[in-house]
Amino acid sequence: MVSKSTGSSSETRVGVDVGGTNTDVILVTEDDEFTFKTPSTTDPSQSTLTGIVEVCQLAGIEPADVDQILHGTTVATNALIEHEGAKTGLLTTDGFRDVLHIGRHRKPHSFSLQQTISWQEQPIVKRRHRKEITERVYPPGDVVIPLDEDAVLKETGDLVADGVESIAVCYLHSYLNREHEDRTKELIHEQFPDVSVSTSSEVVAQFREFERFTTTAINARLEPVMSTYLTRLSDGLADEGFDAEVLIMQSNGGMASVQNVAERPVTTLVSGPAAGVLSAAFEGEHVDEPNLVMLDMGGTSADISVVPGRVLERDPRDSTVGGYPTITPMLDIETIGAGGGSIAWFDDAMGFNVGPKSAGANPGPACYARGNDQPTTTDAQVVLGRIDPDSFLGGNLDLEPERSRDALQTQLCDRTDQAQFETPEQAALATLEVANTNMYRAIREQTVQRGYDPREYTMVAFGGAGPMHGASIAEKLEVSTVLVPPSPGIASARGLLTGNVKYDYQQTVSSPLEEVDGEFIEAAFERLEARGREQLERDEIDSARWEFRSSVDCLYDGQGYELNIDFDGTDGDWHARLRERFEKRHEAEYGHYFEADPVELLNVRVTAIGNVESYTPPEIAADGALEAAKTTESTIVFGTPDTPKELTVPRYEREKLAAGTEIDGPAIVDEFDSTVVVNPDWTATVEANGSIILTTEKR
Repeated sequence: MVSKSTGSSSETRVGVDVGGTNTDVILVTEDDEFTFKTPSTTDPSQSTLTGIVEVCQLAGIEPADVDQILHGTTVATNALIEHEGAKTGLLTTDGFRDVLHIGRHRKPHSFSLQQTISWQEQPIVKRRHRKEITERVYPPGDVVIPLDEDAVLKETGDLVADGVESIAVCYLHSYLNREHEDRTKELIHEQFPDVSVSTSSEVVAQFREFERFTTTAINARLEPVMSTYLTRLSDGLADEGFDAEVLIMQSNGGMASVQNVAERPVTTLVSGPAAGVLSAAFEGEHVDEPNLVMLDMGGTSADISVVPGRVLERDPRDSTVGGYPTITPMLDIETIGAGGGSIAWFDDAMGFNVGPKSAGANPGPACYARGNDQPTTTDAQVVLGRIDPDSFLGGNLDLEPERSRDALQTQLCDRTDQAQFETPEQAALATLEVANTNMYRAIREQTVQRGYDPREYTMVAFGGAGPMHGASIAEKLEVSTVLVPPSPGIASARGLLTGNVKYDYQQTVSSPLEEVDGEFIEAAFERLEARGREQLERDEIDSARWEFRSSVDCLYDGQGYELNIDFDGTDGDWHARLRERFEKRHEAEYGHYFEADPVELLNVRVTAIGNVESYTPPEIAADGALEAAKTTESTIVFGTPDTPKELTVPRYEREKLAAGTEIDGPAIVDEFDSTVVVNPDWTATVEANGSIILTTEKR
């Protein structure tokens, strides 16, 4: 827990991010900032409620005085990955029952003879629950076969009799004419009011049947789960006396109302990690570092994202969660199984691995003494002396270092005669080396393989474990600057405070660009903007804070995937203007463009934004001697498994470091929710907002 003075917000706001290991909470008022961590519970609403109540008690704030609660949740993600959720049915056009199974006749791994294809091995909707309905719409939206309403009621009745709780309605070309899907939903609600219904024209109104069907089916499966969770959380908050506005982080980096998320839970599949990206971008902006590589390493996983001067959205070709394709907007984030709880282990061929197996929060690393005897990266840090058992989590969790040492000895050293596992210290260095290499490779995939030179970027390292690994991974990447935000363990919760309310709407047009009529496209944008206005009004956001951004998706005729470009109206020669923007974007993405090839305008998009109160980070005092922050000296092991080096290193308390302070490495900076490791040949500088910038001349 941390409290920092100076102005932050005219409202009392709470950000809560639920991770796989801990639930992180931040509360900001006009004068102070408070943070809190609590272990995540099986029912996330319990740890969320506990965290909110505890941080309010810490701050001396009455529940009724909290104005806004911002929440990042893993409920939808966990339900999808763990194959949970409501028993789901599908109503679709005659002949399209197996779209969910067939996919695109393309394997996730082209040359693998043995692989699991998630949508076939674990279908969102079982085949017996996919029902065909007589109806047909042809482009540009003409009804050629009317909807068979009797068939809708009969097939729905059969599904309900078989225990189906939620139904996805996915008709062919409904993105061009939603009449049949709307009528189907109306019929189901009239006859079966307890059944949840998700229509593709509401969830994702664009072409590509497989992805549209899958995304809608996922939404249908998750809707009862999310609705139950949000009801449970809302009731719990009400029982504790809270009457605050509650907003949920979406995958697109924007907040949404509880009602909207309850209806469209598929928009929250990367809710927590999206908040982390916003946090990284926010921190970079405050130190004038626009090009960033985010490393958010928690207890279970590491989230990685590149920010080349702007927050990126994921390419539709790569938008999968748990192996299932989705085409809802989401920020570009890669997640790997590398966290503080990642287990170090030998496989049957005595190959050494770290992760993706994890001890999680319970039982946690061996040093937690909760029944786990497998070594983790946290145990490695303890054995190397980098984590202080007495100050870990502010001294609120007693660590037993001897258990870490025993786990490394018995599970690694005693199982091999390899020289690098001769002692627990060497085994610990080997563990960190493999864990860091896994993250290094993932970052290279997100940067070098996509044309971004990481040497020109600043790494933003946060999460409970990120600041311990940041400098070592940066050395591998030849990155010379690492930014560690204040209270890095709750950085994603802080990111929630920087997001605006945001809703995305789209409609497929699919027409040669030169043939698109100006009045037609303006009318399409007006319809989408009207939906956004209706939603923002429902959220009771002051219209003075509204903002609408228009864009279009374009591609060359015959091309498989599109690029998104800004749209600024139909004044002048707007066709030529759009083509020029598309070609510039195409050249930036692929290194070339085709001057003579026809361009297709595929989708029109509107993003409706409700700008919320901005977050101003508190500043720390600029006066104070470095020695005043020093707590002790420790023996820390650096080097490699082959050549370990013991060094006597000073330890500092982060809360006592003054702005402008410089610390020469090697050194350790301890704080409540993390530990910053300043490697040899690195220097740490404390910024006015409490951030620590690590720099090195070493390349």
